[in-house]
Amino acid sequence: MLNDVFRIPARALIRQGGRARFFRLVNTSPLLIQVQSGIKIVMADDNALHLEAGAYALLPDYRPLTMENIPKAPQKYQTLALPVPRQLFEEAYTAMGSIAVPSRPLPASASNLPEEAAALFDYCCQPGNLTRLPGAIARVRLMELITWFALCGAVLGQSQSPRLEDRVRQMIEGDTAYDWTLGHAARAFNMSEATLRRKLAAEKTGFSEILSDTRMNRALALIQTTTLPMAQVALEVGYDSPSQFSARFKERFGVNPRHVRSGSEHFERIGAEVEHSGTDALP
Repeated sequence: MLNDVFRIPARALIRQGGRARFFRLVNTSPLLIQVQSGIKIVMADDNALHLEAGAYALLPDYRPLTMENIPKAPQKYQTLALPVPRQLFEEAYTAMGSIAVPSRPLPASASNLPEEAAALFDYCCQPGNLTRLPGAIARVRLMELITWFALCGAVLGQSQSPRLEDRVRQMIEGDTAYDWTLGHAARAFNMSEATLRRKLAAEKTGFSEILSDTRMNRALALIQTTTLPMAQVALEVGYDSPSQFSARFKERFGVNPRHVRSGSEHFERIGAEVEHSGTDALP
């Protein structure tokens, strides 16, 4: 489908003023990233990927990750992230023929990315460049970029079937400010409330937990990628009270939202681990 390209979220420029570690974040689309300043550490299970400024990497979809972003004074931490549909990775690997696709999706660095590939990454990240192209051409550009990353060691692991939890998160992501209820979700998935509750419990989660966590992860993305006032960020994720929002954010991530943006707190707190995974997790 040629229109897949135009459903790609715009590239995100992530800035962070204070050091923080965010536990169990899940991206709903694979991300090609470049760390532009500071240091990024990405952990999955017992594997840690250490990325210095200038490094390129691939972050998988539907895989809980721990991400630690470390600014290096006088600059803020900054990363450029490009979401790409999984389908294009699979098509690119099929066209390559001999590529070995890992059975498990793990973060992977693209070592020694050639200048031509780096220039293509920059081109794809420039606002409007891909959407101005015919769909077929935009797909080819992205598949070329995926191929360069693969040749440099960053290959996306095999697809993992989205859990019901992930599908509920995707629904909530469409409008995090909406007053979602269990009933809304049950009707969307053609289930009774009791069935939805039982199926989510089998995945060791619940609707209220997913709703809260999805909203907090959306808030994190807004704080890192926009200059919206905190009161507006709170409204965007369904909180009328900025103080209530701030308290919930700190409960989830272990740091005040203003610390993430400006690093203005006098202490350095390395985030809070939670039992369940987040979503909408830009690096």
